[in-house]
Amino acid sequence: MADMFQEQEKQVKKLKRLLEGWRMALLPLKSIILWEQQWHPCVIIGSVSFLYLLIWLLDLNTLTTIALLGILLNFIDFIIPVISNSLYGPSAWTGQKEKMFEEICRSIVLSYNNFIKQVCNFYSLRETGPYMYYIISISMLITLAWITSTINNIFLFYILSVVLLLWPGVQHRGIINAMLSMVNLGPKTSKLE
Repeated sequence: MADMFQEQEKQVKKLKRLLEGWRMALLPLKSIILWEQQWHPCVIIGSVSFLYLLIWLLDLNTLTTIALLGILLNFIDFIIPVISNSLYGPSAWTGQKEKMFEEICRSIVLSYNNFIKQVCNFYSLRETGPYMYYIISISMLITLAWITSTINNIFLFYILSVVLLLWPGVQHRGIINAMLSMVNLGPKTSKLE
């Protein structure tokens, strides 16, 4: 248990060094991703919608779209630290902001480790229950193939992007738990004999 904690702390320190230039930008991004204001989900959906509208209007082939998205990500990765450092000097970075930055890095590491653990658990099912593993994986792949052949791929990526960006806010607000509790509080029907 102590080994896992030490490994996690190493990962947090490594991520903090990696995101050093982004630290001033991550604090407002955290508030948007966690929906600290009521209008933050609208900003997320609007931004993603604008990006995908632009992709749809340009109507580029797949490789060109990937190349342009790579250029855009590289530009953002370059310009955000430059703007953050020019707007906020070293004196703007306080102990409270450092604590929030470390909390962000810790939550990213925890999410990453949980995802890797789930993937490893799924693949360990191959050894412990091969029939269940193949039933789940083949049915998921067939369903994915059917959905992707039926629905436009750009639209699917749009839906996936919106869901992935809204998910932390949904979890933070407890919306899923509230919906499940509403279902459990619903009227119960009695079985007729």
